[in-house]
Order: sequence, then structure tokens, then C-alpha cells
Amino acid sequence: MGVVIEFKPRRVVFDSLMDRNYQKYLASPEWKEIRRELIERAEGCCEECGCYVGNHGEAHHTSYENLFQEDVDELRYLCAYCHP
Repeated sequence: MGVVIEFKPRRVVFDSLMDRNYQKYLASPEWKEIRRELIERAEGCCEECGCYVGNHGEAHHTSYENLFQEDVDELRYLCAYCHP
């Protein structure tokens, strides 16, 4: 399973196997718990612009170093506008 990182800020390109595994991970109870903790920490607000998004924000990885084993501290809760 490989990840190709482009030389562009905040951009990761997944091969098809990685993408399938990532999609499964996003549906897992483990990810749902991390996301719940993230939303709770952010109080439902975008951590960039401060707008309230409730449960409709996006979890943004600040690093892909621990992908599939990330801690909530490696994520930011962002609105769709602020999410790169």
C-alpha cells in the first residue's frame, strides 16, 4: 500500500488500494470516535474562520504521518470553505 505525496502544500494523492482502505477507515467506529472528539473540541465551529458548522464540518489532517492511527491533535475541524 503506497502513498504518493506531491510537492504541493497539503496535497496527498492516494493510489486505488489506499483510497479504498481510507474510505473503509472513514466508515469505521474508530474514525467516528476521533471525529466526534474533534467536533466536541471545536464546539462545532470551524477552527479557521470560526463559523458554526455543527456536525457538517470537515476533519483536516495537519499531517499524514500517522494516517489510520492519528490522534485528534493531528486534525483541525474546518468548514467546507476553509478546507483545502
